[in-house]
Amino acid sequence: MGRLTPQDIRDLEFKQSPLGYSKDQVNDFLETVADELETLIRESNDIHSENKEARLALTTYMNVEDSLKETLLLAQKTAQETLKNAQNEADTIIRKANTEKEALLFSAHQDISQIQNDIRSLQAQRDAMLTKLKSSLRSNLEVLEEEFSNKDEQESLAGATRLGDERIVDFSKNDLIIDDLPPDHDEPDIHITDSEDSLRND
Repeated sequence: MGRLTPQDIRDLEFKQSPLGYSKDQVNDFLETVADELETLIRESNDIHSENKEARLALTTYMNVEDSLKETLLLAQKTAQETLKNAQNEADTIIRKANTEKEALLFSAHQDISQIQNDIRSLQAQRDAMLTKLKSSLRSNLEVLEEEFSNKDEQESLAGATRLGDERIVDFSKNDLIIDDLPPDHDEPDIHITDSEDSLRND
């Protein structure tokens, strides 16, 4: 026999006996029991339906939760990888910048050293040229002094051989220069120039 239904209760018939229950009361009771059973079955079906919907919603929520967890984990992993990559890139940039800075400093030091060497070389060349120029000027000056000295000696000798009664002695020169005067003087006179006076005053 299957499950008892409200209709089974309504269709149920009892055997009659002289001392049995009142048929109307039994039928009324059976009708009431059938109604109650029908109500319970309907409520049970409603509960099962709601439970099914609740289970479905719970499954959906659980799937969403799992999806959110996976998304969150993926986001965290992506953020960590992004941060790590950014840190690595920053470290690479810093290392590259430090390397370039050291290279520039090294090149600048080399340039400064080369410039200093060039300056020293130019100074040495300048000193050598000055020394050479001074030596050349000193040699030329000695030659000129010798030439002028020889010329003065020649002029002095030439003046001494000239005929004349009056002689002019120029003390401004190292050698005496004698100039001829008109021959109408019996005795030669010696005239002293301004330069000779200044020498005497000194």
